[in-house]
Amino acid sequence: MAQHRPRIVVIGAGIIGSAISYNLAIRGADVLLMDQGQMPGSGVTGKAFGWVNVINGTPGDNSYALWREAVAEFRNLKDALPTAFSRARSGTLLWKATAQETEQFAELHRSAGENVELLQRSALLELEPRLREVPDLAAFSPNDLALDPMRLAGDLVAAAIAAGGSTRFGAAVCAIDTINGKVSGVRVGDEIIAADVVVVAAGAGVLPLTDRLGVQTGLTTSPALLLRYACNRPIINYILRGPRLEIRQASDSTLLVAKSYVENGDENGPRLIGEKMLTVMKDELDLPDEVELKSAEIGDRPIFADGLPRLGFLQEIGSLYLAVGHPGVILAPLIGRMTAEELLEGRNANSTHSPLIGGSLPSSCRLSAQSGRTEQTCS
Repeated sequence: MAQHRPRIVVIGAGIIGSAISYNLAIRGADVLLMDQGQMPGSGVTGKAFGWVNVINGTPGDNSYALWREAVAEFRNLKDALPTAFSRARSGTLLWKATAQETEQFAELHRSAGENVELLQRSALLELEPRLREVPDLAAFSPNDLALDPMRLAGDLVAAAIAAGGSTRFGAAVCAIDTINGKVSGVRVGDEIIAADVVVVAAGAGVLPLTDRLGVQTGLTTSPALLLRYACNRPIINYILRGPRLEIRQASDSTLLVAKSYVENGDENGPRLIGEKMLTVMKDELDLPDEVELKSAEIGDRPIFADGLPRLGFLQEIGSLYLAVGHPGVILAPLIGRMTAEELLEGRNANSTHSPLIGGSLPSSCRLSAQSGRTEQTCS
């Protein structure tokens, strides 16, 4: 008799949901990936800067150890899907307000075991000759990656389909159904799609789904601004991060700038910030005259108070699995593999993994009492 393969529905085709679906599919799972968008990565993933690194973390934090393992997982993914990384760039140049701060920063990460070297002003200019405001000292992190998160999500989904997975785009899941406290399916409008396991990996979109089930996850959002500038030639070789500017150049020569965002009326609107940032870019770099702002997009990053993702089954609702957190681009390959291992092989992510991933999930996710069949209506 053929062994029953559980039907796994993954909600959310951002970078994390795409990585989960890929890892499930290549292990032979019956997986359906669903998203309200028309293509993978069309939500907050498409508004991500695309910097895979460890040096933005703080040595000693749980998240730092987690990031290190996540970045190592990218090397495994690169071996499995080399074409997905064909346009990725390597290396970051980072400096602080003073040479002393930069030196301390580099030493902190080197002491933690990271490959970070210090470059004097002349060496820095050789790597980035268009720098105008050249610091006396910069930290060079050669193993960082700059990549297109939306493209990577698409490549992961394509590989999942090739391995036997299926997808439904333009399908907004409005509710999760349960019978006797266990997942039974998901709803798209009036349609019910049966499922044995549901993985909620929809970023900020987790909230309306879990709210309907009485789940308090503790998830909040933090807005970030991604600015895109048209440029007709390559001018930057690495990711650059200084006190005033975080910038990289895409394979089509578009300049990408990442910036935190606080909504504060029209005077702090995204496009106005983008125009002001162009002035900063001209101060810091020798820019071609034709560089201009193309778009200014806000992405609501899903975060928890402790800075760690949440990964695991919810205790009171059987077969409902949560996979969400920031930074999604960095964590996606690791979360994808760990989720697949837990769902298919019974490996518990929180008991076998040295960095804490969602270790507070049972206590931070409180569910209201459920009994019998729970039918969620769609607004």
